[in-house]
Amino acid sequence: TRCWKKEDAHPPCFFGMWERLQSQNQRVNGVNNYLGRQREPSVCLCHSAPAAVVRQKALDEKTEEFKLVYRFPGIKYCRVLSRLKLLQTATTMVMLPPICYLYLQDQVSQNILLYTTGIAFFAGAMLYGMSYFLRRIIGLIYLNETGHTVKVAHLTFWGRRNDIYCPVETVMPLDEAGDSKGELLLQFKRYNSTDILYFTIKFGQIVDRQKFTQIFGEFE
Repeated sequence: TRCWKKEDAHPPCFFGMWERLQSQNQRVNGVNNYLGRQREPSVCLCHSAPAAVVRQKALDEKTEEFKLVYRFPGIKYCRVLSRLKLLQTATTMVMLPPICYLYLQDQVSQNILLYTTGIAFFAGAMLYGMSYFLRRIIGLIYLNETGHTVKVAHLTFWGRRNDIYCPVETVMPLDEAGDSKGELLLQFKRYNSTDILYFTIKFGQIVDRQKFTQIFGEFE
């Protein structure tokens, strides 16, 4: 007689069907996992799409090429003067508290106190007046390749460069601004802003006269 073994308790066909079912389940699970992984990035892309568009737009603005139209070589001296005035005002303001302390200790006279205080206030007033004027002097004017956007570079209160972008149609022509060709300072006005900047043709240089006319119109 044949001895039955434990593994012979199930017929071979059952093992074949069992293996096929397991392989099919593995394939189905693999497909579901793959589809799940495919669906996840689509959600992330939907949420990140606006941010990507904004970043691409900012990158395009930075990489957009502008052609130089006008430059004022003296803007570098204006920058140096602005920073020197800041340094002088800061030095004067720093000296004022020790002088006041020494005056309270009866170590300096009242005349020295008044003199130092007067210099400090005068330096502050001069700094405000000079910065008000220097911040409105245009150093460079650009026009982009399409001729639609104007970039203007001027100084800030701290003597640093600041760029202003504006559509060319918002720039007021020089004739409409009320300037004549013989004036030392010409006004840079915009229809959508009350701020007025200044530039000079006498001491400045028009690099591209055609683009200059495109921005400011014919100038008599």
